[in-house]
Amino acid sequence: MNMFKIASVPYLNGMPLIEGLERVLFRPPSRLGALLTAGKADAVLVSAIEVLRHGWEHVPGIAVASPGKTDSVRLHHKVALPLIRRVALDRNSRSSNALARIILERRYGLRPRYVTRDPSARLSLEDVDAALTIGDASFRPGRWPYLDLGTAWREFTGRPFVYALWAFLPGHPRARELGAVLREAKARGLEQIGAVAAREAKRLRLPAAFCRRYLTKRITYDLGPAERAGLELFERYARALRPSIF
Repeated sequence: MNMFKIASVPYLNGMPLIEGLERVLFRPPSRLGALLTAGKADAVLVSAIEVLRHGWEHVPGIAVASPGKTDSVRLHHKVALPLIRRVALDRNSRSSNALARIILERRYGLRPRYVTRDPSARLSLEDVDAALTIGDASFRPGRWPYLDLGTAWREFTGRPFVYALWAFLPGHPRARELGAVLREAKARGLEQIGAVAAREAKRLRLPAAFCRRYLTKRITYDLGPAERAGLELFERYARALRPSIF
């Protein structure tokens, strides 16, 4: 039985990390931090930038990351990239919104204006040149070309990108036990990755082979030296964004 209050993202990429846990609360990434600060969760699978911003603790060795292409963090655009002037960020996101800004501003030298929308139900590029989607919403067929931001980050920096971490508040009295529970869940999820992919494929109405490839080839779950280096570089770029997001 899960003795902790756990909250996670409702997306395919988070499912291997909660395998076997009970009564998990699902929220978009942008709403998970509030559960932690309000004491409504012991641990949340929260956007990595929230951990950096607030100085929260995180479980060592676990992350939602990608070495390159993600298939699930996409900047859809109806004009050529150099012509982008107005961008709709995803209101459900934190890390990927910052990533989109870094790629547009630092890699392409653009200074677009940003608005925030929720593309969960429907992606629209009305009144914008580009729009970001994250998670399962990115799997829907679209009419516009897109830039995979995991690919763009890898080409720009040569590093993996870390999207999310298991965060908990400093001084948690049972931090060691909490970390052990989450590491065990990760081990179960990776051991049973085929079953996780098949189950989630039914929920999402996607081919099981696609889900398995996504969970084994696109997304990685270790926070090793390469991922930590990527996270440190991301923090450096994110802190330089203006207006500041810290």
